[in-house]
Amino acid sequence: MIALIVFCLLVLSGVPLLADEPMAPKLEDLHLLDPVWKGEIVYSESTVLLQETEGGPLVGRLAFPASEILSAHSSNRELTLDLQTQIKITPRGTIEIPVDSKAAFIKTSDLFPKTGSPMSYKHRVNQPDVSLLYGPGRWFHDHQIEVTYRRKNYAWRGTTPRFDADKLPRTIARLRAGEPLTIGVSGDSISAGGDASGLNNVAPHMPAFPELVAAQLRASTKSEITLKNRAVGGWSIANGNADLEKLLAEKPQLIVMAYGMNDVGRRDPDWFADQTKQFIEKVRATDPNIEMILVAPMLGHVEWVHTPREMFFRYRDQLQQHGGPGIVLADLTDLWHELLQQKHDLDLTGNGLNHPNDYGHRLYAQVILALLLEAKSQ
Repeated sequence: MIALIVFCLLVLSGVPLLADEPMAPKLEDLHLLDPVWKGEIVYSESTVLLQETEGGPLVGRLAFPASEILSAHSSNRELTLDLQTQIKITPRGTIEIPVDSKAAFIKTSDLFPKTGSPMSYKHRVNQPDVSLLYGPGRWFHDHQIEVTYRRKNYAWRGTTPRFDADKLPRTIARLRAGEPLTIGVSGDSISAGGDASGLNNVAPHMPAFPELVAAQLRASTKSEITLKNRAVGGWSIANGNADLEKLLAEKPQLIVMAYGMNDVGRRDPDWFADQTKQFIEKVRATDPNIEMILVAPMLGHVEWVHTPREMFFRYRDQLQQHGGPGIVLADLTDLWHELLQQKHDLDLTGNGLNHPNDYGHRLYAQVILALLLEAKSQ
């Protein structure tokens, strides 16, 4: 995994690679500074194509009403759709693709397989005999498309990440002055890159959001950015506390703490609040100059018993209480909620349950970068 992360960083930074190595996307093609909450064009939004009836059209959901489709391709880059003959916008605001387009799709009848079936993960809320469709690795990359489109009647209703130099004064000062910045990451499988294409050896070989943030900061500032990512799949915030001494030994000036996905199943916001307080107090006791970004995670599948939807917002609220000088909230919970007003849970997932796909990792990066870079610097 370490070698693959290094490879992705080299590509994003523009370092020439050997001809036989897979190509990751260029940084400018990821549009990390064109966030989903502003602008007329939505870049490479992911969606699954669902088929409700045998032989019927394939239907995908977009987050916003579209006036024009600019491009559409499979997430694995193996198929490009013809905009004239293979994709149309319906009066309902969805997109339709003919079944003979060769695009991969999912039958709605396959969304909730019987527990114990292949590609299932138990279980559905209040239905232990019914599970959720589960496809780790490259499966969802092979069953999603990405659409770039011009939106109409646009009004963002979710929380808007805002740059405020007073919230992270030391970090912003370093970036403005071009001074070195070491970023430490403490998190779970999402921060470790679970189901990002770059860690699954599938095109477009995009790294996880911490690497995207580091690469964009290098491109947008004159600072030398060092990333120390200690995230581990399966970890809860309690693991982060146990590992914090090792993270602090890396001498970070900025820490990104990203937990919650593996914690909401406890259904205990007070426990999460206490763990968060411990984390912050340990950091402050070691070095009060270290600043922090607390990440409220994406939403897990609404039908999965281990990701109770209402708990995400209660856990997010616990993180929000710590905001102030030196600590800011990156609210992916609210952003996911806003996008899912129109989209399906599987549109944004890399495994069907609780990992983001490439588009999701770009959303994470967009929110964090909006807290670190002024609009004029973007």
